[in-house]
Amino acid sequence: MIILEALGAIFSIMGAYLTSLSTKENTRPLYWGFVSFFISNLALLTFFTLNGKVPVIIQMILFFVTAILGIYRLTMNRKRDVVLMTFSLTIYISILISQILPNMGDIDFTVLIIDLIAASIAIFGSFILSSHNHVVRGYAFICFFIADIIFVYIGYTNAFYFFMVQSAFYLYTSSKGYMNTMREEIDTFLGKNRK
Repeated sequence: MIILEALGAIFSIMGAYLTSLSTKENTRPLYWGFVSFFISNLALLTFFTLNGKVPVIIQMILFFVTAILGIYRLTMNRKRDVVLMTFSLTIYISILISQILPNMGDIDFTVLIIDLIAASIAIFGSFILSSHNHVVRGYAFICFFIADIIFVYIGYTNAFYFFMVQSAFYLYTSSKGYMNTMREEIDTFLGKNRK
């Protein structure tokens, strides 16, 4: 279990760092960020399923959709990436069906309101992150910042320490991503206020 959490956290941190490097003109780091999120979601979806975190499971499933959409929209080799994603998901679903689903009866699926709030904010941010409009992508980073404050708390109270560290690191990457994406607007705003 801890390997799944650690693997998910490592690739998730890598993905957050890469997305934070994207700028108005350069979306290539954003593409690699979506690839990292795709890998991370494989591990974290399994981890949170085994821990019965329903809203976070829903978040992970929708993150799969947004990671796939992000890769699909930003790739330079669409055919290759579609084949790789299909192959990966086929293997994952086979493992899920054979190993995890038979033991689902032992898992306590309790919905907690704080999980639901954080997951909803993160889902919305993830959905708008693949936008071609850099201002909309800037709003996504604000959503991630707010969600990750809540996720740090969730990680601490549930003893998901890798998840807690990952969420704390996201506070930095969300700020950096917003600043990189909205640099021109921030400079213009600061320039007006200095006068």
